Amino acid sequence: MPAREEVVVDERGRTSLARVRSHDYDRYTAEELPDGTLILTPAITISPVELAMLNNPDIREAIAAAKAGDPSELRRRERRSRQDRAVS
Repeated sequence: MPAREEVVVDERGRTSLARVRSHDYDRYTAEELPDGTLILTPAITISPVELAMLNNPDIREAIAAAKAGDPSELRRRERRSRQDRAVS
């Protein structure tokens, strides 16, 4: 665990975590304890659409089937040239 470092807040109660954080997380859950201690826990969030898809058994089965599929059945997609993209 890194050494403790004093952090100063501005008049609006804001501060930068750049000096004290050692990971590249960009989202945190925040909890304030009765004594004023703030606990920031890295969080990974998903959108409501992603959650709905993950809760759908048909979609989960399709994803599992795609992951377990035979790579030899994959087809290479032809890339369009910049010129073709500009026309459409």
